[in-house]
Amino acid sequence: MGAITISSENDPGNVIDGKPTDWVSAQRYTSRRKPLIGAYVALVLFMAIYCARPEDWVPGLSNVPLAKITGILAVLALVFSLRHIRQHLPREVFYLAFLVAQLFLASVLSPVWRGGAVQLTLDFAKVLIVVIVMTVAVNTSKRLRLLIAIQAASVAMISAVTVLKGRALGGRLEGMLGGNYSNPNDLAIAIVISIPMCLALLFLTRNRLWRAVWALAILTMAYVVFLTGSRGGFIALMSTAVVCVWHFAIRERRRYFFVLVPLAGVILLLSAGDMVSKRLNGTFNQKDDTASAYDSAQQRQMLFWRSINITAEHPLFGVGPGNFEQLSGAWHETHNTYTQLSSEGGLPALVLYALILWHGFTNVRTTNRLASRRTESSLLAGVLHASLVGYAVGSVFDSVGFQFFPYLLVAYTTALFSIAKNTVSHSKYSNSVSQLPLNNEAYAHTAESDMSWHFG
Repeated sequence: MGAITISSENDPGNVIDGKPTDWVSAQRYTSRRKPLIGAYVALVLFMAIYCARPEDWVPGLSNVPLAKITGILAVLALVFSLRHIRQHLPREVFYLAFLVAQLFLASVLSPVWRGGAVQLTLDFAKVLIVVIVMTVAVNTSKRLRLLIAIQAASVAMISAVTVLKGRALGGRLEGMLGGNYSNPNDLAIAIVISIPMCLALLFLTRNRLWRAVWALAILTMAYVVFLTGSRGGFIALMSTAVVCVWHFAIRERRRYFFVLVPLAGVILLLSAGDMVSKRLNGTFNQKDDTASAYDSAQQRQMLFWRSINITAEHPLFGVGPGNFEQLSGAWHETHNTYTQLSSEGGLPALVLYALILWHGFTNVRTTNRLASRRTESSLLAGVLHASLVGYAVGSVFDSVGFQFFPYLLVAYTTALFSIAKNTVSHSKYSNSVSQLPLNNEAYAHTAESDMSWHFG
């Protein structure tokens, strides 16, 4: 079989750099087989509400129960999808289901506050429904790109609003909205995992205006990470940048990345002031100008060891989701997602969480093997790899285990791998049919029937 290539739908029949492929016909075939329009529309609405949080900045929407609406949308999307679920769900979906079950057990058996733990788990459980729908309904690259665009545009918009109207507390830029954007660390991680998605959208469009918009979005988002003074966010951003350089400067030979990335970093560092550098220095330095950063670092070290002790005391089920704060001695979260899961959900929750992330990395690695370089598939695999690395690093310094973003990120990789795999299967069929004698119509019909069975 020849090299498998996956194209951008901006120019049917061509990949990003103009290489021919049969990606479009594969996408049309898959779309006809599995339309799932109702489920996908519900999914899009859910993503828009969850990522953009319109209730926090649109007048009048604060009185609308959008949290309940998003839950209803998720359930509707699942109902629309049920009769189309014919294939086996991937392992990461089962691991997520087991994680939700483990958290429910941890909540019921909590020695601290069962009611609060159960409520937090119920809110978190919605992500399982969303991930199942995404796994089934996102069956074309166009659908996947739209979801990625919703998240990227939402976080970019929130970053811009935060710069324009945000407030500084102790010199650090605070988040403007609630939920995932409520404090500097959460805001920084949400931005870090979304920056590579903006980069993908920049590459995938041929419109110069939109390229400029996405480039400006990337710079604004990175600028906000510097302004937050989040040490974990900064380290995660640097990790993401390294992965992007590897994929696009080294692997895909876009040599200008070697110049643009360091240049942008220097400009942003000079423009944002010395907040990040002071906080990084203050991690190990008790001088007056870095005393607050030093105290914060010491407190986080204390919280880390406290979460380890609680894990050792309650290894099977932890103390229940959200209950670490009451036992921390300082009414703070663990500031570490891995010990957050182990102390509040038990070691089984930590193992399941690690397996979910591991399968995200496996999906992008396998997709890269299936796809040729400088194609849409390899591009999306590269940016999702960068986002995963940024999240995995950033979550060492923040408690984000019950947010949806990491699980949505893994679901993107699941959808991408499925699309790439179906494209390979379609290419095999196309090659086999093209090699048949022109008068052998019966055999060609048999081959088409075999392909329909394979996809079904």
